[in-house]
Amino acid sequence: MQKKDIANKIGEALSKKGERKFIQSVEAIFNFSAVQMEGEHKLNIQVALPKGRGKKVNIGFFVDGDLNVRAKKLSEHVLSKKELEEYTKDKRRMRKLASKCYGFIAQADLMGAVGKSWGIVLGPRGKMPQPLPPKADIEAIYKKALQTVRIRSKKLPTVQVPVGSQDMGAEDMAENVMAVYVAIERVIPKEHIESLYVKTTMGGAVRVW
Repeated sequence: MQKKDIANKIGEALSKKGERKFIQSVEAIFNFSAVQMEGEHKLNIQVALPKGRGKKVNIGFFVDGDLNVRAKKLSEHVLSKKELEEYTKDKRRMRKLASKCYGFIAQADLMGAVGKSWGIVLGPRGKMPQPLPPKADIEAIYKKALQTVRIRSKKLPTVQVPVGSQDMGAEDMAENVMAVYVAIERVIPKEHIESLYVKTTMGGAVRVW
C-alpha cells in the first residue's frame, strides 16, 4: 500500500464531495472477509493520527481541584467529582453529555467512581475515559486525545474511520490512513482485509484497492 496511491484516491474522493455548508470529514472504510468480528478479530482500539483529524472534537473531563481549573481552560465539558455524581440522578443528562463528547479523560483516582456510575452510559459507546496519571501533563494528553480515533467493530465485517477533513492535504490524510491500516493489521491479518475505500461525509466512495 503506497502513500502516493492512497493520496490520489483521496484526491478523487474530494473531487466528488460537492458543495456543503460545513467542513466534511474524510473517512476510510475497511472491509474484511473470513473474520470473527465478535471473536478473535474484534476491533476495539485507538489510533493517534500522525497528521491529526483536521476538525476539532469535544473531549470531556472528570477531574477535581487544580486539574479541574486547568481542564476548564481546554474544554467546556468538565465535571468535578461532585458534579459527576449529580449527573447520575438524570440518565438523560448523562447521555446528552456522552453524545456531545467524542472521548473523555478522568483523574486516575476518579476512574473507579466514573466506572461505577457512568459505565452504563459510556461503556456501550466505547467512551470510557482515559486515565490521567498523577502529575501528568494534562494539556499534552488533551492534545493527543484530539488527534485520536476509536476503531470499534460490530457484527458486520467492516469499519468506518475518520482520517481527516476536506481542508487537509491528501498526502497528510494518506499518512493517517496508513497508520490506521497498521493498527488494524495487528488484530486482523492483511489477507483478511478485503478492500479499502475512502469518502467524504456526503460524497461517493472511491476504492483504493
